[in-house]
Amino acid sequence: MLLAFNIGNTTISVGVFNGPDLAAQWRLSTHHERTADELAAFLKVAFDAHGYRFKDIDGVAISSVVPPLTLQASLLSNQYFHITPVVVGPKLDIGLVNDYENPHEVGADRLVNGLAAWKKFKTAVVVVDSGTATTVDVVTKDGHFLGGAIAPGLRISTEALFMAAARLPRVEVAMPEQAIGRNTVAAMQSGIFFGYAGLVKELITRCTQELKSQGSNDPVTVVATGGLAEMIAPLVSTIQHVEPQLTLDGLRLIWDHATSEPSTTIETQ
Repeated sequence: MLLAFNIGNTTISVGVFNGPDLAAQWRLSTHHERTADELAAFLKVAFDAHGYRFKDIDGVAISSVVPPLTLQASLLSNQYFHITPVVVGPKLDIGLVNDYENPHEVGADRLVNGLAAWKKFKTAVVVVDSGTATTVDVVTKDGHFLGGAIAPGLRISTEALFMAAARLPRVEVAMPEQAIGRNTVAAMQSGIFFGYAGLVKELITRCTQELKSQGSNDPVTVVATGGLAEMIAPLVSTIQHVEPQLTLDGLRLIWDHATSEPSTTIETQ
């Protein structure tokens, strides 16, 4: 069984795979000071609830954008599971060509999402990840990660509006009933949600057009993932698929690829 960690700026997603199937999944909040021992304690309770044991795990894969927690998750793997983890990074061959100008700058989650969508749909893909930040990334049909766009996430935008404007309240991240808000809270929710949908739609359109302008006539599949994907997707007609567990699926694919290639160097950063 594979234990997969997707460590984001806001949430840590943990999944257990039994073969290709995601057998269990948990989420916990991201705190930079979490230790390997704390993660192990959390997993012990979660595993007991599902009838799993630590010795059932024979592989660990980690995608992280929080360096201190990358180290702690790696320590967890080594100390509690006695496994050298597969850690997604610029030196790891994941089966995707990284065409970023500086490959070290790309967040691990962006590469993992791109790989998972490309493998699943077998076309050029545009991947929208609605998390702490909103990323829109492009992978060509032949498996080249080109890059994309990074924008503030919806919750960051909401909080920034509250912090910067003295007379505006902090509002719940909730779908407005209409664009014309008849009170301040409704007006803010309208601007945040419909404005955010417009941002995502424009970035998808521009990324798709630029991919086509490079001479590609291949179909492009648009995939959304992340915590707010299911809420935003109905507002953006160009999103064709919502894949909530895309990053965890990508980690499984990367682990399969890394452990099946004898020449692959497994990172232990």
